[in-house]
Amino acid sequence: MLDILKCIKCNSKLNLHNNEVFCTSCGEKYCSKSGILDFSLFSDKTIDKKDEVEQTTKAFGWQWHNSNMGHNSGSKIYSKQLFYDRYGITEGELERYIKNKVVYDPAIGSGRVEHIFAKFAKEIYATDLSDAVFKAKDNLSEEFTNINYFKGNLINPPFKEKSFDVVICHAILQHTGNTFEGIKSLVNVLKKNGIIFFDVYRKASLLRDFTDDFIRNLVSDLEPQDAWDKLIPITKLAQELYEKNITINNSIDELEIEAGEYNLQRFVYYKFLKTFWNENMSFEDNHMVVFDWYYPKVSERYTVEEVENWLSKLDLKVIKLHSLEGGIGVIARKIN
Repeated sequence: MLDILKCIKCNSKLNLHNNEVFCTSCGEKYCSKSGILDFSLFSDKTIDKKDEVEQTTKAFGWQWHNSNMGHNSGSKIYSKQLFYDRYGITEGELERYIKNKVVYDPAIGSGRVEHIFAKFAKEIYATDLSDAVFKAKDNLSEEFTNINYFKGNLINPPFKEKSFDVVICHAILQHTGNTFEGIKSLVNVLKKNGIIFFDVYRKASLLRDFTDDFIRNLVSDLEPQDAWDKLIPITKLAQELYEKNITINNSIDELEIEAGEYNLQRFVYYKFLKTFWNENMSFEDNHMVVFDWYYPKVSERYTVEEVENWLSKLDLKVIKLHSLEGGIGVIARKIN
């Protein structure tokens, strides 16, 4: 394992002595807690958003320690379908990309996405900047023995360049404080001809983006439990709207609303407010999706053109760029 690790302070090689991991050049020591080495370091690439990034990191640590979302039957189905929909692929296609490959997951969270791909990979190196990585290890260690866990920042990862066959970075880049630098760092640790999966939130309708920012500003300075409680009425509204439908007879171009038949919950969700509801999930799991959206301060949204520009700058060959109303998923190959 030390063969691919590096010092995050000076990029030199690491050594092991008396159960301590240390840098052979600058002498920096890396401590282990519950078998997880801590390489977390605030990145100078996000220094202009330091407070926001710190709040966002703590938000994810709190939510994944207080939720089993993604690890029970209903939310496992939702998480799996969301993943395949986001990238526009099937399980068979995913298996072909990562079968017997060494995979890097730079933001494991509670480990919910590992249920989707860990069974195919040869070995996984997983990091998270938040303390959720400890929950991930608890959630996954009995089911999967091919995962190595670390605490670390994906913008300054503790791995040498060209270490991995595949990178799967799902549902986190928009929360890092510098999305492009995040992708760039992931490409650096990818081998030539390696495959990267990543996604970002897509810019929504004007009214939806306005409402999202308005509500986020209301709750993101609260304590996590207080924010959780304050957002409950939105999830209750989603539940109430779910059984209703609406007909729009005339398009409203200025509001980006097309004529047609809509489920009322989804209509409000895409055009006005994140009223998320999935009938196969518990109220708590549905509410976690709403909390996950509104509580973190750093939550950027992008256009397809912006994503295409990143891909061009990083000299990545696009395998698939899949755009949906809620997000943009990319599968690309590193050609150099």
